[in-house]
Amino acid sequence: MAADYEVVIIGAGVVGLAVARGLAEKGIKSVLIIEREEAFGRGTSSRNSEVVHSGIYYPPDSLKARYCRLGRDKLYPFCRENDIWYSRCGKLVVAQEGQEEDLQVLYENAQANDVPELSLLDQKQVAVVEPEISVASALFVGCTGIVSAHELMAAFYRISEDSDHDLLLNAQTMAVEPKGNSYSISVKSPGEARYKVTANWVVNAAGLYSDRVAEMLWGMDDTNRPVQHFSKGSYFKLAPVWRNRLQHLIYPLPDVNDDSLGIHTSFDAGGDVKLGPSVDWLPERKEEYSVQEEDKDFFYKEAKRYLPDLKQEDLTPDFAGIRPKLVVPEGTYSDFYIQHEDNSGYPGWINLIGIDSPGLTAAIAIGWDTAIWISEGL
Repeated sequence: MAADYEVVIIGAGVVGLAVARGLAEKGIKSVLIIEREEAFGRGTSSRNSEVVHSGIYYPPDSLKARYCRLGRDKLYPFCRENDIWYSRCGKLVVAQEGQEEDLQVLYENAQANDVPELSLLDQKQVAVVEPEISVASALFVGCTGIVSAHELMAAFYRISEDSDHDLLLNAQTMAVEPKGNSYSISVKSPGEARYKVTANWVVNAAGLYSDRVAEMLWGMDDTNRPVQHFSKGSYFKLAPVWRNRLQHLIYPLPDVNDDSLGIHTSFDAGGDVKLGPSVDWLPERKEEYSVQEEDKDFFYKEAKRYLPDLKQEDLTPDFAGIRPKLVVPEGTYSDFYIQHEDNSGYPGWINLIGIDSPGLTAAIAIGWDTAIWISEGL
């Protein structure tokens, strides 16, 4: 019996929608996207800094480095062609006295990753390009930018919709089961409605719950299966007095202990500035998005290091997001997990797990590679 769809995508965040866009470009029309929320892009994809990353941070042989470079190079042209707001504003990674060696190490890693538009600036040079900040030195990264994540996802969805793909909202994936050359997916809709959908290919792009979806296939006894934990990041917005005062994104050096890029600045199309994200590990994996007023002291202290004119009353709680991070042995790197599981005995099943930052930047490239795997296998 023929499957209901050639491809089912679980998850309508930026990565799932990018996969749908890639399939549309490949001429694959028999596609269903299953999304647990009432609209696409309601999770991690819409709760972040909206930064187009350069690739300076990641180990050169990592998937994050590869897909960040590929995605960045595809993202800017796609935004121009589809009238999506973006700004290739560049960023400054700033160092205080005594941090110059760490900045040099970051610069060398950026070079190893073939990141373009790099330059090291001394204190006087920084003052010229960004007079609002006070630091000892900085790394300028010209290919970094910001993008409207919502407009980007909407463009992906329009392309998918134009190819007659189906989108099923308010639908929770409850179970999956191999059925010969296809997969049966049990879905629960609001209320008690339950039904099954079959597909020749399944793309697991379920974001925060992608490891749980994979577990439905593998079972809990597989000790090699990827597991995620949740890293909550809160943001504070700055008062209108800061609107359009920064010309670049401003980042401190990465916080290695918390696996974080630190409290940095970003801004939107109107020039409004926000600070974040913080790092708060959620051991119980609950989606909790409140921003605590008492965290203002921490945000103020961190940003004051490079924004000397910042006042505590300039900060107001804004929003929070949750990043899915792969659990890895201590001392190893938490990379993306991107795998066609044919070698594990599950041909036609693709897992996209642990897609945290730079997932937004990498989405087009991840979606395109996934579409190639599928088109070559159909």
